[in-house]
Amino acid sequence: MIIRQFSQEQYDLLCRYLTQQGHSGPLDASYEVSMKVDDYEYRLRLQPGTKRKIAILQAVRSWTEQGEQHFQLITDNLPLSCLLELLLLERKSAEQHKKTFRQHG
Repeated sequence: MIIRQFSQEQYDLLCRYLTQQGHSGPLDASYEVSMKVDDYEYRLRLQPGTKRKIAILQAVRSWTEQGEQHFQLITDNLPLSCLLELLLLERKSAEQHKKTFRQHG
């Protein structure tokens, strides 16, 4: 698990994405979101906190090989940190694309 503090803009962007697209159970403080990277699907478990902090608790990588589904639990800090950065970049890119589309749409 890692905890990262974001700028207000980044924090708002990620929290908006989590509440709109994330999956969360009743009385659950964390959200699960999916992200594709190359041939892998990652399910990230994220928990927003106070003071613009977001924790990434774990990730599960899944892939299909020769028709068989495989899963790997990721708890090491370095890959979790990289996945959180990728999610932020993906969300910023999607947000910028929406703004550009609205301006020219």
